[in-house]
Formats: sequence, C-alpha cells, structure tokens
Amino acid sequence: MAQNTAQPTPPVVDPPVVDVPPAHALTGRIAAGDEVSFAEFYEMWFASTLLLARAISRRDEAWCLDVVQDVMMIVVKKIPALASEEALRAWMTRTVMNAVTDRTRSEARRRRREQAAVAAAADAVREPWLDLCDQERLSWLTASVGDLPLAEQALLQARFGGTTTVAHEATVLGISSDAAHGRLRRALDKLRQKAAELWNGT
Repeated sequence: MAQNTAQPTPPVVDPPVVDVPPAHALTGRIAAGDEVSFAEFYEMWFASTLLLARAISRRDEAWCLDVVQDVMMIVVKKIPALASEEALRAWMTRTVMNAVTDRTRSEARRRRREQAAVAAAADAVREPWLDLCDQERLSWLTASVGDLPLAEQALLQARFGGTTTVAHEATVLGISSDAAHGRLRRALDKLRQKAAELWNGT
C-alpha cells in the first residue's frame, strides 16, 4: 500500500502590520534631532525630491542628485514641525526650488572664476611674447629707417622726433615744403609696405 508523502501545507501567516507615520509627523522629531526619523523621512522623500529637482532644473540625474543632498541637509538643519502633508509638500517644493537656484548660481560663479583664471593665465603667458614682438618690431624699424637716404631720415626725425619741423628740414634740404611732405609720405609708404611683407606674410 502506497504511503502518502505529500508535505502538509503551511498555514498562511499575515505579515505584521507596521505602523508607518505620515511624513509630516516626522518633521517635529527631525527638528528635535531624531536621526531615526530623518532616515525614515529620507527614504520616504528621496524619489519625490529627485523627480521634483529634475522637473524644476531640467538637468541630468547626477546634477539633481546633488540637489537632493542639498535639500536633505536643509531638512536636517531647518525643517519646522509641519501640521499636514500639504504643508510638507509646499515646504519641500520651495526648498527644492531654492536649492536648484542656489546650485545654479554657485555653478555660474564658479564658471566665471574659472574663466577669469584661464584669461589671467593666458595673459601671463602672452605678455612676454607681446613684449618680445614689440622689441623685435622696434629693432627692425630702427634698422629700416637707418637704411633710408639721409634726407628721408631727417624728414622722419622732424615728423616724429618733435625737435624740429618738416618745414624747417625742407629749408635745410633746399626743397619746398610740399616736396618735403611728398618725400616723407613716400618714405612712410615704403616702410609700411616692407612691414606688411615681413609681419603679415604678404
């Protein structure tokens, strides 16, 4: 005769009822420094806070997770005892909006500081090269003026040196003032053309 080997069906046991207080009921305890209540609140509000931060900021999840941490730090330090879930939702919405604004402004300030630092570093690198270029151009100009005929050198000295006048040099050279200005203009044109060929590659 076959033996009955079926195992008896275990009785159905209902899970224990866990009394979870509404989130607003935790706020007074958090304000009083209850860490356990804050941990419960964190679990209850983490996902909602992240969704709210993303909806307000339109930023990526990593950025919004930082906002969540900012908000939760404010919860620990500043949340008041709130009387209802509606009051809690309103308080959390304002806090998330303020946290998004603060982080956006902080990010903008940091970006401006970084840009200023980059610009300052670029200036620090660029200035010696500019000085070197200026010195090189001055040396070239001095040498180029020295290659001009003496009359044209005298006219350039009169025009830019400030110790005499072009009209006076014209008298010394025995030419008219118009002729002196014409020679001066042609000398300057030659210097400009040579400079453009050398420095601009034309």
